[in-house]
Amino acid sequence: MQDLQVDPEKDPVLARALVGALRDEWRPAADAMRSAHEWERRAYITLTLATAARRRVEWLKKWLKARPGDRDAVAVHHAMEALNGQ
Repeated sequence: MQDLQVDPEKDPVLARALVGALRDEWRPAADAMRSAHEWERRAYITLTLATAARRRVEWLKKWLKARPGDRDAVAVHHAMEALNGQ
């Protein structure tokens, strides 16, 4: 996920989410999605997490299993599928 450049000083919440994804941890991603209140911010986080999930999907699978129907997890999953052309 080297090309997912997020400055931890400017965006610590999203940076934690990406580090969590590398560790197959879904909770930081859930926190990042929950923190997004403006539409543009939510879209940015969703697409960034979807891009991370394209490279390493296990954390997203764990999130979907732990919280079936979680709208944030489903949004990331659908965005990932859209990026994959599905």
